[in-house]
Amino acid sequence: MKTPRLNRLFAWARRHPWRAAGLVLAVCFLLLNFLAYQHAHAMLTFSTQSSRTAPAQSLSGWQKLKVLTCGVSIPHPANDRLPEDLGLPSETLRFLNDDEASLEGWLLSPTKPRGTILLFHGYGASRSTLLEEGRVFYEMGFATVLIDFRGSGGSEGSATTLGYHEAEDVAAAVRHVRSRGLPGPLILYGQSMGGAAVLRSIADLEVKPDGVILESVFGRMLGAVRNRFGLMGVPSFPGAELLVFWGGVQVGFSGFTHNPEEYARACDCAALVLHGAEDRHARLEEGMAIFKNLGGSKNLVVFEGAGHRSLYAVAPERWREAVGQFLARLDARP
Repeated sequence: MKTPRLNRLFAWARRHPWRAAGLVLAVCFLLLNFLAYQHAHAMLTFSTQSSRTAPAQSLSGWQKLKVLTCGVSIPHPANDRLPEDLGLPSETLRFLNDDEASLEGWLLSPTKPRGTILLFHGYGASRSTLLEEGRVFYEMGFATVLIDFRGSGGSEGSATTLGYHEAEDVAAAVRHVRSRGLPGPLILYGQSMGGAAVLRSIADLEVKPDGVILESVFGRMLGAVRNRFGLMGVPSFPGAELLVFWGGVQVGFSGFTHNPEEYARACDCAALVLHGAEDRHARLEEGMAIFKNLGGSKNLVVFEGAGHRSLYAVAPERWREAVGQFLARLDARP
């Protein structure tokens, strides 16, 4: 049974249909923006909870609705393994970035290193997730430095900017390594978000490595967010645009300009691009666009059947071969 107040509301709506429709649209627009703000905050701020939201493709319809309403839960990334667990001798590094935040890393150094490689992890990860790749570089004779970005592992903070401000961490790590007198050539390896940070550090912060290895890197921030909507099985417009906008507001830059595909135009050093053919978070065409825009000598290796995960874990021998050939070409340069 309708109350008198509801009766008056419906009567007003019948007398003023256009105003009523406009009011409904305005309320929906405000609600959508509120949800986008909440979701952006959840993606950019690591949670104190211990459990992480499951991959979108494994969620039920109700679970997907809950995630779309409340946002994902990403626990603060912790280092759950040590180099010693893999039989690797290591030194813990600590240094400051330009924001005076303490960053942490591991140095794995053979007796007579043939060069230095810095490893940068992806979103929601930490340096311990790169230990397998780090062991390969170490066994190839390189001084290997695994870095925790701000907000991850042993570094200070509780937030991420999906590679934008992490580029400043890349620059700080390069300065620290050079201050230690570690030998060249200097190669930067970045997985996913780590690769985005590497490319921005080159484009905007004047970092000048001798080579880069870019694995599973997204082409554009908006595209990466649209891909996540696609994994949820829901339309991306206008939610993706609102998410990128409000995320940018929260972290102090425009997410629409955070595009590794464009950063790549400034990268004129030797480059190796590794990408999974079935990557649905950073699609193969995004990796190919980055590859196309790179200015120096370059090579693209596609891993058939691989999604958005460690490509070394998918095909270790092929990964080792591709990386080994790239590093040998760097060694052979005059």
